[in-house]
Amino acid sequence: MNKKLGMLLMLCAVILSGCWDSREAGRIFYLYGIGVDFEDGEYHIYAQLIDFSSIAKSEQPPNPDIIQAEIGHAKAKTLNEAFYKLYESLDEELYWGHLTYLVLSENVLDSGRISNIVNTFIRFHETRYQTWIYTTRDPIKDVMLTQPILNKAITLSKLSDPLNSYKQYSLIEPINIRKLIVSIDEPNHEVRLPLVSLKEIWRTEKGSDTETAIDGVGVVTPHSLKGFLTDDQVRGLQWLSNETLRTGISMNLDKKGSNTNEENRLSVVLEKVKAKIKPIVNNNDNDVKFDIDVEMGAIVSGFQGNVTELEVQKAVEREVKKQIKTTYEEGLKIDTDIFRLSEQLYRNNVKKWNEIQKNGDIELTDDSIRNIHIDVKVNLGRKSFRGTIKK
Repeated sequence: MNKKLGMLLMLCAVILSGCWDSREAGRIFYLYGIGVDFEDGEYHIYAQLIDFSSIAKSEQPPNPDIIQAEIGHAKAKTLNEAFYKLYESLDEELYWGHLTYLVLSENVLDSGRISNIVNTFIRFHETRYQTWIYTTRDPIKDVMLTQPILNKAITLSKLSDPLNSYKQYSLIEPINIRKLIVSIDEPNHEVRLPLVSLKEIWRTEKGSDTETAIDGVGVVTPHSLKGFLTDDQVRGLQWLSNETLRTGISMNLDKKGSNTNEENRLSVVLEKVKAKIKPIVNNNDNDVKFDIDVEMGAIVSGFQGNVTELEVQKAVEREVKKQIKTTYEEGLKIDTDIFRLSEQLYRNNVKKWNEIQKNGDIELTDDSIRNIHIDVKVNLGRKSFRGTIKK
């Protein structure tokens, strides 16, 4: 009996010993977001810590006045030195495994430090390649301290969960560190970072709320920032991405667009966008053209009076073509291959690409896009093409 008891005690000692070096959840700080700026030869680090205890049991904190996040700031000549300064100020161990997003300032991109920053973060064994990455021209601290609408949990913000709102309105495709590395390593060696801006659109009884909006892109190379495209300049991107889930546009029904009255306006929801870019190679010279084919489904969501299916198709085709051309031309103004046409040639005809490329790029002009074909399949949805209420 004593022998059995002794063996049981020894077994318990072995099992319990596995917990001796464990970390208590309440004795850990959780790093959720990081912002990086660069000024006067120094890196400025903004580290966002969140309190999971206040949001773990609910999508909305029970107390609206509770502090969900706190931002720490440190600066130094290198990123690692800046983080050491943050460590000095912490009372508990800092855990990197929940790092969800990274925000880079315009200064960081313009100084060509994106490669150094990405390399530094992926060396941490607790970080993940699925971390979302953005750029901004607004103060980073203000961007990171912005609370979601209706005081939702900060883990549901646009920065930490961009796919949620992207399902409804797919304008700017979110990008994570893995996709950034892949994109910047392939021709044309550029990447489009979503541009985060601060807006005041919503109001409460206490006044205006500040929200984050993704309304453009910053085009970045490993060594420089080429520039930003925003608002109407960037709308053509949604038609050349097969990740576009759902978006909407409004346009004039008449071809000239001179009549802008409500009766002449049409709004449609567009889904299931599929795009193909085909390089057209002339072996006799270095001239390469591109044909673009885009398929999509259209659901009529708003119009006045009566409209035909053909009118809807023609109006959508004109507007989508216009947006594609505008975005392409705006990209040329900042010397960027915004639709990654160089990569399409590289993947379809690498021999020709090698002949004409310079540093991964091919020369593009205003007429490099030869044809744009838009195939629109109109869905009536719940309504006909006639007005519901007759006048």
